Formats: sequence, structure tokens, C-alpha cells
Amino acid sequence: MTSRRVFFLVLLGSLAACSGPPHEANITPALLAVWVGVDDASEALAGVDGNPCSEDFGIWFHDFGARGLACVAAEVMASPRLIARVGGSAFESGPHTATGESFRLNLNSERDFGYYNDDFVAWVIDNGIVGEGRPVPRALTQPIYNNHIRRLARIYWLTYRDMEADGFPASTPAGILSDYAGFLDGGPIPDGAESYEGGFSVFAFTDISEGLLPRIGLRLANEWVAKYEANTAFGFWLRRRVDGTHERWRNGLGRLLETYDGEWLADQP
Repeated sequence: MTSRRVFFLVLLGSLAACSGPPHEANITPALLAVWVGVDDASEALAGVDGNPCSEDFGIWFHDFGARGLACVAAEVMASPRLIARVGGSAFESGPHTATGESFRLNLNSERDFGYYNDDFVAWVIDNGIVGEGRPVPRALTQPIYNNHIRRLARIYWLTYRDMEADGFPASTPAGILSDYAGFLDGGPIPDGAESYEGGFSVFAFTDISEGLLPRIGLRLANEWVAKYEANTAFGFWLRRRVDGTHERWRNGLGRLLETYDGEWLADQP
């Protein structure tokens, strides 16, 4: 365990007494522990042979994508343990199991997907972001945001805003996004969007994702990583409209960016 990690954990005890009501967005000690453990967990996963994130999270690597980040977080605190703090399930329905007793994602479903439990989403947002006037946890979590979350947060924001400019969520932008929305509603997979597993390929969104790259505002060592994350983001927002949590996720993401990335956010149209 690094000396930095030890320092963070010592601070948690004193921070526990500072957790205020959720509407003040005062981060809970449990979620602060996840934040500050991400660096060490990421380094540990990098030293593991093979693909440690494949079985539970179905992703090739741990250092990009929302599922990669979830895999790293699960190394700090097992997913059932975190969900148990909220109670119930992370999903109201769908093919996944995510409760305080069991966690298993069914990522081989062609069309079915998890419908998020709105109470779970609200708890994570209200309890996982540092509130105003909290300089110590703010200082602890800023470098974690910069190193592990910033690119992903910016990409998900840009994809939502681009869709919003074309009428989302009241309507679906024309083209491949409408094709995917129709697929979620039971329609066919259009030519060129089929994946090798027979479902709707995430890479069908690549053409529109490429337009985001100059606007992220970060040096990209591997542009494919950012395009992949944007591809997944477009699908995420369309699924969240179906399960009714898109507005809560959007507002939570805006709060995250205001807290950790305010200068960049202020420059966005």
C-alpha cells in the first residue's frame, strides 16, 4: 500500500463526520474511499496478466470506457458491497443482476438492456460528488478526476449536447441514432451496423464520434479510445431515454463537470 493511500485512508475517519444531507452533494466516506483508491487499483490491474476485466465487465482493458472505470472501482470496493449501501438493485429490470448479494452483467443479450433504478442513480450522484466548501475531499479527488474520469466525462457531455442540439430527448437525431432507437424499439439492424455477435455494433456510431475529437480539449495518445467511448456514449443516452433516467444522468454529469472541470464546461456552447 502506498504512503499516499495510507494518508487518504487516515483522512476518511475525520471526513465521516462531515457528510451532510444528500442535497448538498457531500460525498460519503464510502464513495470517497472508492475515489481515492482508483489510482492504486488501476496500477494493480495493469500488472495482472490476461484480462481481469473481461469476465465481470466484458471489456478488453481497464483504462478506458465506462465499464473499464467500473472494473477499477470494483477493485476498491466490490460492486455488491457498494450497492448494499443503497439497498435494492441498481437495475429495475433487464438482463443484469446488481444487488447487495450478487453482481452479474449479461452482456450477450442482443437487444435487452438494464433499466436503471432511479433511486440508485440519485444516490450515486447525490453522494458521490464533492459539495461546495469541502476543500479536503475536493483536493483529494481532483487528480483522480483528471487521470481517470475527465476524458470520459467530457465525451459523454459532448455526445449528449450534440444530440440535444438535434432535438433529443423529445426526438431522435436522424441517421444512425434513429436506426439504433428503432432497434431498441424492436426494429431491424440496418445494413452496416451488424456486429460479429449478431447485435447492433457500437462501431456503427464511429463516423459521428470522430467529430468530437477536436472538441475534447485533451491530447489523445490513442484516438481510437476516445472514439470507442463516444460510440458507447451515444448508445447509453438513447437507452437512458428508454428507461427514463436520462435527465438525472445528464444533470449529475453536469454537476460533476461543474465541480471538477468548470473552466472547460464554461467554454462549451
